[in-house]
Amino acid sequence: MTRRWLMLTVILMIALPSALYARWVKDKVYLQTESVGKVEFSHFNHMDQASVGKNCPTCHNEVYHIVVKKNPAFTMKQMESGQACGVCHNGKKAFSVKGDCTTCHAGDIVYVEEDAGNVTFPHEAHTGMYGCSDCHSDIFKPERGANKASMEQMEKGESCGACHDGSTAFGVAEDCEACHAM
Repeated sequence: MTRRWLMLTVILMIALPSALYARWVKDKVYLQTESVGKVEFSHFNHMDQASVGKNCPTCHNEVYHIVVKKNPAFTMKQMESGQACGVCHNGKKAFSVKGDCTTCHAGDIVYVEEDAGNVTFPHEAHTGMYGCSDCHSDIFKPERGANKASMEQMEKGESCGACHDGSTAFGVAEDCEACHAM
Protein backbone atom coordinates (compact mmCIF):
# COMPACT_ATOMS: atom_id res chain seq x y z
CA MET A 1 0.00 0.00 0.00
CA THR A 2 2.80 2.40 0.89
CA ARG A 3 4.45 1.67 -2.41
CA ARG A 4 1.28 2.68 -4.32
CA TRP A 5 1.10 5.99 -2.45
CA LEU A 6 4.74 6.64 -3.14
CA MET A 7 4.24 5.87 -6.84
CA LEU A 8 1.12 8.08 -6.98
CA THR A 9 2.94 10.91 -5.24
CA VAL A 10 5.85 10.73 -7.69
CA ILE A 11 3.51 10.71 -10.68
CA LEU A 12 1.59 13.69 -9.32
CA MET A 13 4.80 15.59 -8.63
CA ILE A 14 5.84 15.13 -12.24
CA ALA A 15 2.53 15.23 -14.11
CA LEU A 16 0.68 17.95 -12.23
CA PRO A 17 3.19 20.78 -12.81
CA SER A 18 3.46 19.82 -16.49
CA ALA A 19 -0.31 19.83 -16.92
CA LEU A 20 -0.70 23.13 -15.10
CA TYR A 21 2.13 24.70 -17.07
CA ALA A 22 0.69 23.58 -20.41
CA ARG A 23 -2.69 25.09 -19.54
CA TRP A 24 -1.30 28.35 -18.23
CA VAL A 25 0.87 29.35 -21.18
CA LYS A 26 -1.09 30.69 -24.11
CA ASP A 27 0.73 29.78 -27.32
CA LYS A 28 -0.32 32.54 -29.73
CA VAL A 29 -0.22 36.11 -28.55
CA TYR A 30 -0.46 39.16 -30.76
CA LEU A 31 1.80 42.15 -30.32
CA GLN A 32 0.18 45.30 -31.63
CA THR A 33 2.52 47.64 -33.47
CA GLU A 34 1.75 51.28 -34.07
CA SER A 35 2.63 51.30 -37.74
CA VAL A 36 2.01 47.89 -39.31
CA GLY A 37 -0.58 46.09 -37.22
CA LYS A 38 -0.36 42.86 -35.27
CA VAL A 39 2.61 40.53 -35.07
CA GLU A 40 1.84 36.93 -34.14
CA PHE A 41 4.14 35.51 -31.46
CA SER A 42 4.25 31.80 -30.59
CA HIS A 43 5.34 30.98 -27.05
CA PHE A 44 5.61 27.27 -27.87
CA ASN A 45 7.81 27.92 -30.90
CA HIS A 46 10.17 30.05 -28.84
CA MET A 47 10.23 27.67 -25.87
CA ASP A 48 10.99 24.70 -28.12
CA GLN A 49 13.55 26.27 -30.42
CA ALA A 50 15.29 28.83 -28.26
CA SER A 51 17.63 28.14 -25.39
CA VAL A 52 14.88 29.58 -23.19
CA GLY A 53 13.19 26.23 -22.69
CA LYS A 54 10.53 26.55 -20.06
CA ASN A 55 12.39 29.25 -18.14
CA CYS A 56 9.85 32.08 -18.46
CA PRO A 57 11.95 34.66 -16.52
CA THR A 58 14.45 34.61 -19.38
CA CYS A 59 12.05 36.92 -21.23
CA HIS A 60 9.57 37.83 -18.51
CA ASN A 61 10.25 40.28 -16.79
CA GLU A 62 13.71 41.00 -18.19
CA VAL A 63 12.58 41.81 -21.75
CA TYR A 64 8.77 41.82 -21.60
CA HIS A 65 6.50 42.35 -18.65
CA ILE A 66 4.17 39.43 -17.99
CA VAL A 67 1.30 41.95 -17.81
CA VAL A 68 0.93 42.94 -21.47
CA LYS A 69 -0.42 46.43 -20.72
CA LYS A 70 2.85 47.29 -18.98
CA ASN A 71 4.95 46.63 -22.09
CA PRO A 72 6.06 49.78 -23.89
CA ALA A 73 5.80 50.00 -27.66
CA PHE A 74 9.09 49.36 -29.46
CA THR A 75 10.15 50.62 -32.86
CA MET A 76 12.13 48.58 -35.36
CA LYS A 77 15.06 50.91 -34.75
CA GLN A 78 14.98 50.11 -31.02
CA MET A 79 14.79 46.38 -31.76
CA GLU A 80 17.74 46.68 -34.15
CA SER A 81 19.70 48.22 -31.26
CA GLY A 82 18.97 45.21 -29.04
CA GLN A 83 15.70 46.01 -27.28
CA ALA A 84 12.55 43.86 -27.16
CA CYS A 85 12.72 41.10 -29.83
CA GLY A 86 16.18 42.38 -30.76
CA VAL A 87 17.61 41.00 -27.51
CA CYS A 88 17.71 37.58 -29.17
CA HIS A 89 16.88 38.39 -32.80
CA ASN A 90 20.25 39.99 -33.44
CA GLY A 91 21.63 37.65 -36.12
CA LYS A 92 23.72 35.74 -33.56
CA LYS A 93 21.27 34.10 -31.17
CA ALA A 94 18.43 34.05 -33.71
CA PHE A 95 17.66 35.55 -37.12
CA SER A 96 18.00 39.31 -37.14
CA VAL A 97 15.09 41.74 -36.96
CA LYS A 98 16.83 43.47 -39.88
CA GLY A 99 16.07 40.54 -42.18
CA ASP A 100 12.97 39.55 -44.09
CA CYS A 101 10.00 41.63 -42.88
CA THR A 102 7.55 38.87 -43.78
CA THR A 103 8.95 36.61 -41.07
CA CYS A 104 6.96 38.64 -38.55
CA HIS A 105 4.81 41.09 -40.52
CA ALA A 106 3.23 39.09 -43.33
CA GLY A 107 -0.36 38.93 -42.18
CA ASP A 108 -3.27 39.89 -44.37
CA ILE A 109 -4.24 43.55 -44.24
CA VAL A 110 -7.90 44.54 -44.27
CA TYR A 111 -8.78 47.96 -45.65
CA VAL A 112 -12.20 49.04 -44.46
CA GLU A 113 -14.24 50.38 -47.35
CA GLU A 114 -17.78 51.31 -46.44
CA ASP A 115 -19.07 52.03 -49.95
CA ALA A 116 -17.70 49.09 -51.94
CA GLY A 117 -16.95 46.41 -49.31
CA ASN A 118 -13.73 45.77 -47.40
CA VAL A 119 -10.57 44.88 -49.27
CA THR A 120 -8.27 42.19 -47.90
CA PHE A 121 -4.70 42.40 -49.11
CA PRO A 122 -3.17 38.91 -49.03
CA HIS A 123 0.50 39.43 -48.21
CA GLU A 124 1.35 35.75 -48.68
CA ALA A 125 0.06 35.68 -52.26
CA HIS A 126 2.28 38.64 -53.12
CA THR A 127 5.42 37.71 -51.15
CA GLY A 128 5.50 34.41 -53.03
CA MET A 129 6.22 36.40 -56.20
CA TYR A 130 7.92 39.57 -54.99
CA GLY A 131 10.29 40.73 -52.31
CA CYS A 132 9.36 43.34 -49.71
CA SER A 133 11.46 46.03 -51.38
CA ASP A 134 9.52 45.60 -54.65
CA CYS A 135 6.54 47.36 -53.05
CA HIS A 136 7.91 48.93 -49.86
CA SER A 137 8.56 51.79 -49.68
CA ASP A 138 8.22 53.10 -53.24
CA ILE A 139 4.62 52.01 -53.85
CA PHE A 140 3.43 51.39 -50.28
CA LYS A 141 4.71 52.87 -47.06
CA PRO A 142 4.94 50.11 -44.44
CA GLU A 143 2.77 52.13 -42.09
CA ARG A 144 -0.84 51.65 -41.08
CA GLY A 145 -3.19 54.16 -42.72
CA ALA A 146 -0.52 55.69 -44.96
CA ASN A 147 -1.66 54.07 -48.22
CA LYS A 148 -4.99 55.48 -49.20
CA ALA A 149 -5.81 55.66 -52.88
CA SER A 150 -9.03 56.06 -54.82
CA MET A 151 -10.06 53.72 -57.61
CA GLU A 152 -9.41 56.57 -60.03
CA GLN A 153 -5.83 56.93 -58.73
CA MET A 154 -5.29 53.16 -58.97
CA GLU A 155 -6.59 53.14 -62.56
CA LYS A 156 -3.89 55.73 -63.29
CA GLY A 157 -1.18 53.40 -61.95
CA GLU A 158 -0.91 54.44 -58.33
CA SER A 159 -1.03 52.11 -55.32
CA CYS A 160 -2.38 48.65 -56.33
CA GLY A 161 -2.68 49.94 -59.90
CA ALA A 162 1.12 49.97 -60.22
CA CYS A 163 0.92 46.22 -60.87
CA HIS A 164 -2.80 45.63 -61.30
CA ASP A 165 -2.78 47.37 -64.67
CA GLY A 166 -4.30 44.62 -66.82
CA SER A 167 -0.95 43.33 -68.10
CA THR A 168 1.29 42.67 -65.08
CA ALA A 169 -1.76 41.46 -63.11
CA PHE A 170 -5.51 41.74 -63.54
CA GLY A 171 -6.64 45.36 -63.77
CA VAL A 172 -8.20 47.14 -60.81
CA ALA A 173 -11.33 47.93 -62.84
CA GLU A 174 -11.83 44.41 -64.28
CA ASP A 175 -13.50 42.50 -61.44
CA CYS A 176 -14.60 44.39 -58.31
CA GLU A 177 -15.19 41.19 -56.34
CA ALA A 178 -11.59 40.07 -56.87
CA CYS A 179 -10.65 42.60 -54.17
CA HIS A 180 -13.84 43.90 -52.57
CA ALA A 181 -16.03 41.77 -50.30
CA MET A 182 -19.42 42.66 -51.72
